[in-house]
Amino acid sequence: MRLRLDRRWELAGAFALAAGRYWLTVLPVARRELRDLRRRADAIPDLGLRRLALEVYENDWASLEGVAAFAAFTAPELRVTLVRLLVRLQSIYQYTDSLMEQPSGDPAANARELHAAIETALQSGRPHIDYYRHDSHGGDGGYLVELVDRCRALLVELPAYDLIAESVFEQAERIVFYQSQINLADTHHHPGLARWAERVAPCEGGQPWWEPAAAAGSSLAMLALLSAAADPNLTAEHAHAIESLYWPWMGALHTLLDSLIDRAEDAATGQRNLLEHYPSSQVMAERMELLAIEAARRAEMVGVEHRLILAGMTSLYLSDPNAWSPYARETTERVLGALGGLARPAMLVLRARRLAHRDRPQVHSCLPAIEAAGKYPIADIR
Repeated sequence: MRLRLDRRWELAGAFALAAGRYWLTVLPVARRELRDLRRRADAIPDLGLRRLALEVYENDWASLEGVAAFAAFTAPELRVTLVRLLVRLQSIYQYTDSLMEQPSGDPAANARELHAAIETALQSGRPHIDYYRHDSHGGDGGYLVELVDRCRALLVELPAYDLIAESVFEQAERIVFYQSQINLADTHHHPGLARWAERVAPCEGGQPWWEPAAAAGSSLAMLALLSAAADPNLTAEHAHAIESLYWPWMGALHTLLDSLIDRAEDAATGQRNLLEHYPSSQVMAERMELLAIEAARRAEMVGVEHRLILAGMTSLYLSDPNAWSPYARETTERVLGALGGLARPAMLVLRARRLAHRDRPQVHSCLPAIEAAGKYPIADIR
């Protein structure tokens, strides 16, 4: 009992230290980077592309600021580099994800070509392709190519990148495949995605195919490996342990939590949602609780920073009012329970971020205002 109490105090201290670093040294850099990217997006000549790019920075601000949290555990001399890299790489993902949802004559090819920008961003010698080859919009004025090239320039500053380059590129390949398949559902399931997931999923845990498929769509493994590469003393063994945490466990939880809060929107727009493959909301809650438990167990072995990232990522989604809908509530409570004592402070920090962003003046009046953060039952968190 004493050991468990001491561990809780240790985690609380680590959380306080990481939160201080994030607010004081990471978030200001992330916000400067996002302001610069927003200004660049505002110069895109094609009106449709400009709107989509600006909507990324207005609507996905929490994810873009959130990925920078990895840098709170990085040596100060590389912190700024890592923040800029992670924010830009995630911006590429968010932008191409938004763009692929637009009408296209060949949706799978369109998604594949657009998301190939992520792969190009991770390989300095890889030539650019026509990312918009299957898209009907006009030119972006070099916006996407500039994002990719800046990522490549930042990669060379990571001392251990060569050690994780192959693994991080494999994660990018999974993202590209997932995005090329996720919208190709028939009336029952995603046949191509299901066959792929059953073939490549790790042979442990007895996961249904849609859980490793969900992990393939998560950027967390890619971002975690890049963050680890900022450590000149990184070993291959530790890099493998990090990868085994995020692929598939934490990555699956990440994507499925995103699906949880997007479920109503997906239903309204006729999009398939991976959570529909669970036979009931009770089974969904049980499975996602197991994912959270396994992710927490592995994070505990890999390092306290990943335990904190898990708590922060999970709380980011579960602080959304949609996570407390009747459909989602049991899952939310079970996942938060699996995280233990770190859930409460993480939720409080994220509530403060939502309130601060709600009160911030909007930069682009032409875009829909971000809805004020709704209330969620913070007192219900155990």
